[in-house]
Amino acid sequence: MTDSLRIPTRRYQDPLARVWLACAGQMGFRVRRTTEAYASSDGRGTLLIADDSLFDPDDSLAQMVFHELCHALIEGDVGETREDWGLSYAIGNNPWREHACLRLQAYLAGGVGLRDFFAPTTDFRVSFWQGLLENPFAAPQEAGGWRERSCIAARIGAWRASLPRWQPLHHALAASAAIAAVIPRQIADDLDPALLPSLWADTVPLPPLHPAGHAPVAGYFPGHGCNDCAWRFTEVPHHYCQHAPDMPLPAHAPACQRWEPAAELDCLTCGACCREAYDAVEVGDDEAIHQSHSDLVVIDGNRRKLKRTGSRCAALSGGHTAHETYACLIYPDRPSTCHDFTLGSGNCLDARRRVGLSL
Repeated sequence: MTDSLRIPTRRYQDPLARVWLACAGQMGFRVRRTTEAYASSDGRGTLLIADDSLFDPDDSLAQMVFHELCHALIEGDVGETREDWGLSYAIGNNPWREHACLRLQAYLAGGVGLRDFFAPTTDFRVSFWQGLLENPFAAPQEAGGWRERSCIAARIGAWRASLPRWQPLHHALAASAAIAAVIPRQIADDLDPALLPSLWADTVPLPPLHPAGHAPVAGYFPGHGCNDCAWRFTEVPHHYCQHAPDMPLPAHAPACQRWEPAAELDCLTCGACCREAYDAVEVGDDEAIHQSHSDLVVIDGNRRKLKRTGSRCAALSGGHTAHETYACLIYPDRPSTCHDFTLGSGNCLDARRRVGLSL
């Protein structure tokens, strides 16, 4: 065959790669391929992703970009300005931040049927990912259970992912699921024993959407549903979810990914409203605390507030480990602002979400 004089004017790009490169760009990140790193960031908006020649057979540019965006969600705005998200090369000694990233990755990808398809290909796949429960935010009680450190960080990452800036991430996940839906899961060359099975065989159909329309149904909460969820509220004659307050819930609606047991809400294991969820507690002029604990009242112009120690109310004790309960040292004389803050209210659940205890 003779050489052609044709000069190509276009280049082929993998559809998933194009989706995720666009996603990163829409959120202010650039992607640079390199042979000097596997996956990292420069702290100035550039994601450094290994060249294809360094990829394992089950790596993809899409998965690598998705993983780095999950790191950005875990680290937050400050972490984005640190090289390699501020992760230490000694991560093996205390890998909770990587674990949090992987929990979030499993949660987001699982919501579109791509949890196995977008699995990490690093050593953490063997040491951590493959041991994740179906609910990626669950940890053994001996490790801290609901309050285990990486679970907390992952839920905060999921909360950040709901903010407007991160909507392109959800669009990219939906586009990835749409592509997966039309790709044959098995083709003839899968029968060749010399070839590894296709990664596309690990995709599963989209989980059904909850009737309220705000999240996928979660099969990993068997026997539970909106009727025993903390986010359910009633305005006669209908029941509603605080995530979708305009949509009446049908009877016996199933549990979604955000389901939380109402019966297990407990101030003593939470303390969210007394710590970093909010930054001030107002004190009225005639509150009892002025006489009983005047040292805890701070005057700020014309306002009076409870004193804080770091991100916590100075009257809050405990909660320094995942198993230690919280307590209020001034509970009988607490200000009306605290008194009116009721367990299970919208404000309560919003506070829990801000500190990583709720979704």
